[in-house]
Amino acid sequence: MEVVIQNLNGTDHLAKIFSQYVKPNQCLLLTGELAAGKTTFTKQLLKYLDVQEPVTSPTFVILNQYLGRNGLKINHMDSYRLLGLDSTEEWEQYLDEFVDSLNIIEWPDIIKKYLDAKYELIHLTITFRDQGTRLFTIETNNQALLEAIRKEFL
Repeated sequence: MEVVIQNLNGTDHLAKIFSQYVKPNQCLLLTGELAAGKTTFTKQLLKYLDVQEPVTSPTFVILNQYLGRNGLKINHMDSYRLLGLDSTEEWEQYLDEFVDSLNIIEWPDIIKKYLDAKYELIHLTITFRDQGTRLFTIETNNQALLEAIRKEFL
């Protein structure tokens, strides 16, 4: 599904919809160029998940962890810096954190092969468009999420 977002208010509204459908053992895979809005979307999503602490980019620390509503564990990862890891053992220190958590992963291509069937994957690609708009492409088997987005944006 593709949704054109005109401004930050639209991004905020999309994040609010996502917040109603995310849960443990999901991986939200965020793809997009530098400064496309991956961390901005994450900040807005975590606001609606009642995260109280400041949400920051995981670029330099690789993995930020937060606690959301009803004790939801949230991992926000930037896997770009882990490009050199190539064995399951090296990834295990991070993958162990993913169990029973909502996992938001920027630059996910590196880690996708290590995410097994126990995770529901939601792919979100953010693409720059003209006049500052962005195209959000959502790929998921979560039909309830897609229907909620369809009702609001299409």
